Amino acid sequence: MKSTEVAIIIPSYEPTGKLPLLVRALRVQLSNQIILVNDGSSCEFHHYFEEAASVPGVVLLEHPENAGKGRALKTAFSYCLEHQIPGAVTADSDGQHLPEDIARCIDALAESPESLVMGVRDFQHEGVPFKSKFGNTLTCCVFRMLTGRCLSDTQTGLRGISSEFMKDLVETPGERFEYETKMLWEAKVKEIPYKEVSISTVYEDGNSGTHFRPVRDSFLIYKTLLGGSFLQFIIFAFSGILSFLVDIGFFMLFFYCIFRSFSWKLLASVVLARCLSAFFNYLLNRNIVFHGDAKKIDLRSFVKYVILCLMILAGSYWLTKGAIALFPGWNEAVLKSAVDILLFCISFLAQKLIVFNGSQRK
Repeated sequence: MKSTEVAIIIPSYEPTGKLPLLVRALRVQLSNQIILVNDGSSCEFHHYFEEAASVPGVVLLEHPENAGKGRALKTAFSYCLEHQIPGAVTADSDGQHLPEDIARCIDALAESPESLVMGVRDFQHEGVPFKSKFGNTLTCCVFRMLTGRCLSDTQTGLRGISSEFMKDLVETPGERFEYETKMLWEAKVKEIPYKEVSISTVYEDGNSGTHFRPVRDSFLIYKTLLGGSFLQFIIFAFSGILSFLVDIGFFMLFFYCIFRSFSWKLLASVVLARCLSAFFNYLLNRNIVFHGDAKKIDLRSFVKYVILCLMILAGSYWLTKGAIALFPGWNEAVLKSAVDILLFCISFLAQKLIVFNGSQRK
């Protein structure tokens, strides 16, 4: 396909003045058609869309009410397919994607129409908010472990997509931010290669213009990543909570009752409580979370479980130490929590795919 045939898709919900500025800047540099989607914004924001739509070569599509970024992208994809547009590059309206980076992704799609082009940011950049840096690192790690595919930026909204892939994407479930994660899954299923293009890393005012809701949208993204394992992951989390309560209960029993008159009561209480709670957690995960055969003695999975626990413990120390060195000035407890969340997800995947993979009931 030719670069000039590639459309630019900009979905937007309640934008700022950056939207018409972006559209005008794109028109100065590029002659490509621009497809703008108003995803049910309130009336007070309509003048931004009207201003952007007054630029030559801009098509404005509108939703009567907010339906989510995924639905806005599918509306634009349907328009592209209906008008036989061979490919499109999606971009955000909040100023994160510069016109020159959009142009580079257009050229990359024209050169490799068989690929899903990804405009990837450098998360080591000084201005990247910690929550964005951590969120992308965690998502990339989980995505790589589940798919075997290594991506630098799983959350980028700057993507180049051919019309052939759009035919699949308009049928792909997902209405909001999780849709972009499902797009990556769909590319894996269809064996579509990724092509990464390095772009500028822009975060203005801590990325205050985003409509990403951390709790709800992160929930949907990780539900998408874990797929059919999501319920299992929730049960795994409850298993961890119960094991924590068992650990605290045994510690109090040993510390205040059994060993209260001994000078080494703290060490003994901590070690014994942790050993008993770990064994309790092993039994819960093996027999309930990962559906192992409770009637069968499985020494191999237990040994692998113990090794994993030791690796997680060591990983927690070294990664926290590295994070403190990498992010000087950050609260140590916050960094430790971030590391442990990452290791919790890794522990789930390791137990599912390695520790208990051979002990499940047939």
